[in-house]
Amino acid sequence: MARILLVDDEPMVLNALKRILHSRGYELFAATTSEEALDFLQKSAIDVIICDQNMPGMLGIDLLKRSREEYPDAVRILITGSSDINVAISAINEGSIYYYLAKPWENEEVISVVEKALADKPEHFYPERKKEQEIKKIPVWEDETIILIDLSEVIYLTAAEGDVVVITEKGRYQSPDSLNSWEKKLGSGSFFRCHRSYIVNIDKIEKISPWFNSAYNLKLKDTKETIPVSRNSTKKLKSLFGL
Repeated sequence: MARILLVDDEPMVLNALKRILHSRGYELFAATTSEEALDFLQKSAIDVIICDQNMPGMLGIDLLKRSREEYPDAVRILITGSSDINVAISAINEGSIYYYLAKPWENEEVISVVEKALADKPEHFYPERKKEQEIKKIPVWEDETIILIDLSEVIYLTAAEGDVVVITEKGRYQSPDSLNSWEKKLGSGSFFRCHRSYIVNIDKIEKISPWFNSAYNLKLKDTKETIPVSRNSTKKLKSLFGL
């Protein structure tokens, strides 16, 4: 399922885009400022960013240029009025954005642009299952030694003091890669980003317990630790298990 971040300070525009794209089954997220969008991108991998040009503070084009540098795998689409068409065209020529949507748009145009953007992604789109089949072992560190462990042995990954700790059936190991990087490597086939600080092996989930403020806790096999599920991830959790 493609993950799309919608960025606009107008609730009506956000709701309109949500209605259009929801029918295609995309996983949708929203931000009302560029700063909020950047904060979200730090915590979660996104396939497509759709951003309005006229945002308070940081303009949409500046947000997309920055996301190009920091999150190059995300496809960038700019929403613009007629007065800013030249800005959008220049950004396309520079490679800062993939395409633009001019207001007012047609629903089918939005769907067409997003579908084409996903199809044109360098990896093509939806390599999750393929990646899962290709990745059988992953490299982790134990002191100065690199160890290859079976992916099926991984229970969960967590961010701790700037590094990622990989918890397996045999022990705990370090990784220099970020959780966002691991999320992209692992895909969404057997692994679930349940919280900004945790990725869990779905096959290891043993119990799901309600927690404070509509969130949940997970009990995983082969570990005594309880893993939190953020409110933003509860919908995905429920869809995974048909709850």
